[in-house]
Amino acid sequence: MSDTMNKKYLIIILLIPLIISAVYGHGVDVTADTMVIADETNGQLAKDIADSNGMNISVYKFTSQADVEHILEHTVNNTNKRILMIAYQDSGNEFLKKHSEVSDRVIVVDNVNNDTIEDGLNKIMNAPIQTEESQSSFAVPLFIGLIIGILIGAPIGVLLMKRKNKE
Repeated sequence: MSDTMNKKYLIIILLIPLIISAVYGHGVDVTADTMVIADETNGQLAKDIADSNGMNISVYKFTSQADVEHILEHTVNNTNKRILMIAYQDSGNEFLKKHSEVSDRVIVVDNVNNDTIEDGLNKIMNAPIQTEESQSSFAVPLFIGLIIGILIGAPIGVLLMKRKNKE
């Protein structure tokens, strides 16, 4: 086998992980499944209302609209994600226009005060989520990993066997 063939195989082998990582470049969601999107002006108020009502909910103070839009995108694929928005309402309303299927799990409070925050907290805590029985098992990620491993491992194995037989 020529040196140029080896270089072609090496380039292909190196490009496969780059292509795969580009597909999954959106990132992993590290926020809580049930959360409040707030800002500096109302974050502490929301946490105080939740605590006084015995609700275990995470309040995140966001500083940019882009970060809020990124978190909202996670609700499309994560059916356990429930978000109460007491800040960045324009982003929330625009998102709901595009993704009406999550309207029961993304609640936007336009007129923010103690009563509307408490009402929104009650709605979001009662929003439907998927039960564990209806979620996909670990088998799907396992099979995806196996397929990726075979697609990457087989060419490497062929290349190594050809090199070994050449020597």
